[in-house]
Amino acid sequence: MNKMQESSKSSGNNKTEHLHHGHRVRKKEQFLKSGIAHLPEHEPLEFLLYYAIPRGDTNAIAHRLIKRFGTIAGVVNAPYEELLTVEGVGNNAASLICFAKMFSQRYLQSHAQLELKRLFNSDSLKEFCNSIFVGTMEEEFHCLYLNDNLDLLSREKVCTGKLNEVTLPLRKITRSVFETNCSRLVITHNHPAGSCIPSRVDIDSTIKIQDVYSKMEVELIDHIIVGRDGTTSMRESGYIE
Repeated sequence: MNKMQESSKSSGNNKTEHLHHGHRVRKKEQFLKSGIAHLPEHEPLEFLLYYAIPRGDTNAIAHRLIKRFGTIAGVVNAPYEELLTVEGVGNNAASLICFAKMFSQRYLQSHAQLELKRLFNSDSLKEFCNSIFVGTMEEEFHCLYLNDNLDLLSREKVCTGKLNEVTLPLRKITRSVFETNCSRLVITHNHPAGSCIPSRVDIDSTIKIQDVYSKMEVELIDHIIVGRDGTTSMRESGYIE
């Protein structure tokens, strides 16, 4: 190859790289401005691959991945070894896709915990539980049954009278857990003539309920105690982790 041909080839490569770079800059600006919800599935994947494939056309690779695995979810859930079988996908790209899944899972877990803290360790839950016992002259024990989306499926008064570990209505609660198919639980009871400070019986009962239902994969969100002097969240007080 003579110098003119080499120069021509180099110029062509530089032009291609410049076009790819310009395209990527425009895409990044587009994604940051408008988000990705409205885009076809291959485009967010094309954008992700920029960070594993510094040069080259990631659009074609994204199309091949979608064709092979069907959707972005299918791509992200694909095993590392299967990703490598797609033309253009090397170790860096396969690793990045797998990491994107792990990162997303961690984000969702973290976000869920923040939402639970906002919704269930807040004054709104205390106010809701306080409203249950307005005008009540005797001690009552109620359960709120919720699903994964924190929708209230059912509310039930499970017993009346002073609570102790012997009379703890686990059988009734368990039946309702199965009937509602709930995955989360809030319990609340009142001290109509006393303080909202948890008693030893309250603490022991909470620990027992948490232990029993965690084995059934039902999360105890909180135990709210409503007294004459205020309302206490046992999660906020450190009795529920």
